[in-house]
Amino acid sequence: MTDTTEQKKQAEAGFKNFHRSLCERFGYYHDEIDWQRDQVSLEEHIATQFSHVNAENAALRGQVEALQRGAGQLQEQNEALIQDAERYRWLQHGHSGYIEVVEWIGPHAAGMIGEDLDALVDAAMAKAVQP
Repeated sequence: MTDTTEQKKQAEAGFKNFHRSLCERFGYYHDEIDWQRDQVSLEEHIATQFSHVNAENAALRGQVEALQRGAGQLQEQNEALIQDAERYRWLQHGHSGYIEVVEWIGPHAAGMIGEDLDALVDAAMAKAVQP
């Protein structure tokens, strides 16, 4: 047998093994006899699987983008809530100098700080009409 014939047989065996490997990897039936005739079908099968994966990836990208937008909105809301909480704590602890929260009791007002202010605000919120 000539070198060329032997090389051709080795190349064909290598390609057949490659075909078998692709079939196994992509869940496609490997026809031991007519494997060469089946090349186009294997390519179409692989392309279909990739198109499904690409569609799934596009859908997942859309979901990730929506989650990122939602996370950004939550971050903005969280920052606004933190700022509100810091304002309240500043008033609550009496650090405001000339600004204070007062409760009118009869003819006079009482300055409110700390736990007294918390109780006053909680009671007023409980009485308030909810939207």
